[in-house]
Amino acid sequence: MRFVVAYEGTRYSGWQRQTNGRAVQSVLEGALRELEGRDVAALGASRTDAGVHALGQVAWAETRRPLSPDRYRTALNALLPEDVRVRACDLPEGRFQPLRGVIEKTYTFRLDLSPVPDPRMRRVAVHHPGRLDLDAVNAALSHLLGRHDFRHFASSGGGARTTERHLREAHAEMVADGALLRFTADGFLYHMVRNIVGAGLRVGEGRAGQDYLARILREGPPPTGIKLAPAHGLTLVGIAYGPPSPLDSRQVP
Repeated sequence: MRFVVAYEGTRYSGWQRQTNGRAVQSVLEGALRELEGRDVAALGASRTDAGVHALGQVAWAETRRPLSPDRYRTALNALLPEDVRVRACDLPEGRFQPLRGVIEKTYTFRLDLSPVPDPRMRRVAVHHPGRLDLDAVNAALSHLLGRHDFRHFASSGGGARTTERHLREAHAEMVADGALLRFTADGFLYHMVRNIVGAGLRVGEGRAGQDYLARILREGPPPTGIKLAPAHGLTLVGIAYGPPSPLDSRQVP
């Protein structure tokens, strides 16, 4: 069975199971174990960090209960905590591999721009009460569009085989409750979005020029490094797959 999973990452050490924290993968596997009556491994598409949220994480598990996808979703959600939900289930052809066949991934980063932090947003948005020129941010982000080597925007420890990525969308806009930055690419490096946001905010605050991100891309970060944007502003919106098992979890209602 293939799953589209949403979660609020506040209480979790990330997607991937680990020995020193509560992971979303472990919680999903616990619910699957209870439903299936046996140990079940859930494979995920993206290793979101501690505190990062998701609307369209994609996972796959070898299920045996003879339930329709809709009934399986209902049964599984009854066993999951309220901050983790399976939004959709389906039966792809063959043994689906979540890490293979990915065409695009989309992330958003949310900012609360109010003078006083909105307590309703504290878990999903980063409070930024000062000056922020979104036109300058967008001008800086435009230099990153296309296929580039993004190694200077990656943190160590990611283990990617290549650091080239095709960034197809990178822009910031005002929304009702603050600002939203949206990024779409064929893949992302470890901390890539959070490093881009951290550098972009420096431009928006007027502390760096609009060529700042282009210079980091070309020459590397300044000696002081890049300030990594906090994890809780980041959300994995979804993932698109091509044949033989097409899916766009960004389109799940």
